[in-house]
Amino acid sequence: MSAARIAYSIVRTELNLDDLAEFIEWVDRLDGGGVSREEYLSNHPVVVLGRCIDARESPEAALWIAKSISKGFNIQKILDEPCVNTAVLKRREESKLIEEIINRSLRIENRLAIVRFDGTGTRTGGYRITALVGDDCDACMIIHGEEKGEISGPIPPLGASFYTNSFLHSNGGLVDLTLLATAFDSNGGGHSNACGCRIQPLDLEGNIENRPSTSADIERNISHWIRIWNENQEIC
Repeated sequence: MSAARIAYSIVRTELNLDDLAEFIEWVDRLDGGGVSREEYLSNHPVVVLGRCIDARESPEAALWIAKSISKGFNIQKILDEPCVNTAVLKRREESKLIEEIINRSLRIENRLAIVRFDGTGTRTGGYRITALVGDDCDACMIIHGEEKGEISGPIPPLGASFYTNSFLHSNGGLVDLTLLATAFDSNGGGHSNACGCRIQPLDLEGNIENRPSTSADIERNISHWIRIWNENQEIC
């Protein structure tokens, strides 16, 4: 059950939320990990809306959508609104770039899909990778950020995110991915099926060095994460 479903169930006991009925089932699936691969890759209007609207990037569109839902507008009327349609078209163009990066950098190591988005100025999530790779992976690793990035700055630092292929393993992955996220970064972690960390400065043996991380450290981190993945795959 997603956080959205919990909030919906509580609030609807006090308020009429019939206007949200068209959306909540899809929000629940997308937010709670219950969406199928076919549904995620579909062009269902709610999926399109969720895929294309980010309140941080399109605050005007997000506010208009919130007000429209409260007024009882249906999904198609919302998508037809110029400010929303503009955001959707922009996201579709960005999606083409993301797909190019995936096709160019994707590799699979013992059913662990690895994609490098570092230095591209963009990123994507685990759903996108595992949906495209399908049953050929049990989990994915996404490298992102910039060498000159900072945690507190506008440009994110080099980092990695790990996601179980929930389309294939709906009840949890084969490996606790926090083993990878916490291997070198004491601040890394998250959920066993979705977590992340920063790229760490490593020597060739995998020891942490006292220096800033660089792009040269990425493959060193990846090679040790693959080793940890393989060791725990064998245990499974």
